[in-house]
Amino acid sequence: MTDETSKSEYSAVSEPPKQASGIRAKFAAARQRVRAFQDKVSPYQKTINKVRIIAYAIAIPWAVFIAIKSMPYYASIGKGESYFKQGLYEQAEKEFLFCYEQCKTENAKDPRMVRVLNNLGMVYRGTGRYRLAAPYVKETVEIAEKYFPKRQELPISLSNEGALLNDLGQYSQAESVYKRAIETWKTNIRKDSDTKLAAIYNGLGRSLREQGKLNEARKSAEEALAMREKATGKDSVECAEVLENLAKILQKQGRFDEAEKTLNKTIAIDRKAYGEKHPNVASDECTMGRLFLERGNLEEAQKCLDRSFQTRQAFFKPGHPTIAKTLSSLGELSLKQGDKPKAKKQLREALEFQTKYLGAQHPDTLETAEALRKTEDVNIEASK
Repeated sequence: MTDETSKSEYSAVSEPPKQASGIRAKFAAARQRVRAFQDKVSPYQKTINKVRIIAYAIAIPWAVFIAIKSMPYYASIGKGESYFKQGLYEQAEKEFLFCYEQCKTENAKDPRMVRVLNNLGMVYRGTGRYRLAAPYVKETVEIAEKYFPKRQELPISLSNEGALLNDLGQYSQAESVYKRAIETWKTNIRKDSDTKLAAIYNGLGRSLREQGKLNEARKSAEEALAMREKATGKDSVECAEVLENLAKILQKQGRFDEAEKTLNKTIAIDRKAYGEKHPNVASDECTMGRLFLERGNLEEAQKCLDRSFQTRQAFFKPGHPTIAKTLSSLGELSLKQGDKPKAKKQLREALEFQTKYLGAQHPDTLETAEALRKTEDVNIEASK
């Protein structure tokens, strides 16, 4: 054994007692300070006890009052979100408006206001009332930026703004908002795998898809899918939402077999979760119908589009953008089937709705107008 090793072992044995001695001295000094403080306040102990009792007497009833006062809000917000998931948008709207009126009487810093504003924006988006959704979405972002800049409320609110911009066909603006939401999340939230972050990536994928940035779109959608598979499982409705987006990207890339396979999985998940008649299932079927239409499988396209159209008519009021989208697709199908009068009727009706609710320059409106023009060109060719 060398002298150095012996010294090292000696130090290891001898140092702890000194450290322990120092700690005991500190504890003893602390106890003396506590006793000294108790001696000073002891003449006032009765007064302190009275103040404490009064504080409890005020705080406990106040806490009970706040809890009772909040109960209607939480009951309504829960019911509203349940209705929304079932596609019962009118009932959801009533519950959320009740919550909104309650929140307006409270402090603007209350995170509940952000939640209910988000929900109202989602209802109005879901029912195609995009212009009505806009002020709620804008107010949500403003509140989140002012009071919750480093919490989840801000990136989630930005994500909803991006979704609304996508609905309005403003895809480049939506892309910028989604990228800001992702940057805000990465800077402040720092949770790499979260279903809310997945929603942001999926929305970004839609923006990129509609701009023709297909490789970027697919990468974004695949990131969203990986997050949701980890958070909710591979067969969740959250994953189905991303899978539909991914299928549309694959279709635009000309990878029709992969797109169809992906859509089949999407439809299976949503039907199992919601049944045959639900807006999500109708969306899947419309996407599948358009895929069959592009591939020239007109019989299967007809079946899918008819089911989608019937379901959307059952859930939404006439003129809803998704009804118009399905009607426009049916018009394109009728044209390919050689039924020009029927195609023209369907496309004109779809165009009227889209112009009214989306505006003349919305991509869906322009697509329908182009399809209608083709029916007229066909007629001109036939008359020559």
